[in-house]
Amino acid sequence: MIVQEQVCLKDKHSFHLNVSARYWAEYQTTDELREVLQDKRFAKLPVLPLGGGCNLLFTQDFPGLIIKSAISSLEVVHENEEEVLLRAGSGLDWDQFVETCVSQAWGGIENLSGIPGLTGASPIQNIGAYGVEAKDVIQAVEVFDRQTLDSLVLPVEECGLAYRNSRFKQEWKDRYIVCYISYRLNKKPAYRLDYGNLKEALISKGGLQQGPEAHHGNLSLIRRAVLDIRSSKLPDPDVLGNAGSFFKNPELETAAFALLAERFPELPHWELPNNKVKLSAAWMIEYCGWKGKSSGRAGVYPKQALVLVNLGAARGEEIYGLYKQIAADVFSTFGIRLQAEVVIL
Repeated sequence: MIVQEQVCLKDKHSFHLNVSARYWAEYQTTDELREVLQDKRFAKLPVLPLGGGCNLLFTQDFPGLIIKSAISSLEVVHENEEEVLLRAGSGLDWDQFVETCVSQAWGGIENLSGIPGLTGASPIQNIGAYGVEAKDVIQAVEVFDRQTLDSLVLPVEECGLAYRNSRFKQEWKDRYIVCYISYRLNKKPAYRLDYGNLKEALISKGGLQQGPEAHHGNLSLIRRAVLDIRSSKLPDPDVLGNAGSFFKNPELETAAFALLAERFPELPHWELPNNKVKLSAAWMIEYCGWKGKSSGRAGVYPKQALVLVNLGAARGEEIYGLYKQIAADVFSTFGIRLQAEVVIL
């Protein structure tokens, strides 16, 4: 394993900011990971595990060591007529993983097509789209413990996966590094089509076919529909630097939402369990007049108000400053504090 010094990160994260890391290393095995973490050169430096760099905003150069997983294996652990259990390395490209599963008629993650990044981010971020979240299919997460330098398997129930959150982003942030993820997928039809305009997009493509023999074709159709919707709403990071949705959709208690709805009856919302309601951050941002607006070289994407973009040679501080301006306006108008979905460094 080679450790590089003073590495430019412009092509290693999706905002494509001109920042650098003091050290950079990629590991293909847990033994290589253990080796680099035991290296005395990095003992007093910050260490940042990095995936596809699709959920990060660098506001300055990184002064320590960035380590990236290159564990890209995929194996079938168990399979029967109903389901299949897969073990995927954390360095596997997520959308390639989805494409492979759809091609094998393994269902459950087709709604998550087109999400950039690596599989290692799926339990950390609990990635989700169109009514499906990673926690719906993850069975266990194999991690490397930075304290003991040993590997262990964590059942998904212990990982605290919630809306765009997990224990890996909280109390485990500086302890565990995700190395493998186990997913349980369906071999029989079990589709989620009731979120957003997915059902309408499928109808426009001819709709789903009936019968178990149509399962493979239906999965492919859902994947194509999701990819089409995403491309119509979200910019290509290689054309316009971005990290996808910058903001989380906030959640309120039902009683608090009822008061807010009296003032803003058109505010889109979704009812959740435990007397919670999820609100549309995009609608609130657009209501405040930010959709399509810019501040310096940072902007809000004209087709999706949740997405902040690098308009060209932006600095991380400019994008962060735009985020703060938008959050302040939303709080002033709605009394709601928007939180960043993107990790800000």
